[in-house]
Amino acid sequence: MAHGPEGTIYRDEEGFDDTLKIDINFAQMKLIRKLKTSRTSSIFHVNYNGEPRVFKVFHNNEDTRYADDGVRGLNRSRCEIRAYCNLKLYGICDGGYVPNWAPHLEAFHHDSGLPSAVLIEYLPQPLVMNSVTYSKDRMQKVAIGIQQIHLALIEHNDPYPKNILIVPDDPERFVWIDFDVAIV
Repeated sequence: MAHGPEGTIYRDEEGFDDTLKIDINFAQMKLIRKLKTSRTSSIFHVNYNGEPRVFKVFHNNEDTRYADDGVRGLNRSRCEIRAYCNLKLYGICDGGYVPNWAPHLEAFHHDSGLPSAVLIEYLPQPLVMNSVTYSKDRMQKVAIGIQQIHLALIEHNDPYPKNILIVPDDPERFVWIDFDVAIV
């Protein structure tokens, strides 16, 4: 069970795997550059313990409610963390279909109103799936990726091309990102 005081997103929350918790040592983290900022989160390329990573920090709007359907959470950090817990549990991260990740920040669990964050695998020089990068073979591999995500009992809920990355390698990886509106 996740930890946290009354009124935070972590109180009585299901879907967080306590074995995946880490305490981030910020002295070991070096900011390389800001990748993206939105009204819901900021995403940074960092070096953590000598490894390139993506550090995604969510604005905590303290919205612990669910949408009218009673299924989709309105707190984006909760959605993303729960999705990655399932993706890790079902081995989808290890299959390369989504970035591997280090879990939520234990240091923020006891604070109301402070940001939440995840530390994600850094994918060097990815291409976004679009009309230029599209091919039938690539799309078949993307479809396998979303099928793997569904096997982890996750509905991505934001299946736009901007959330599909092509990672140049041998072989190429096709990686789904951005689980902050996922339904677990």
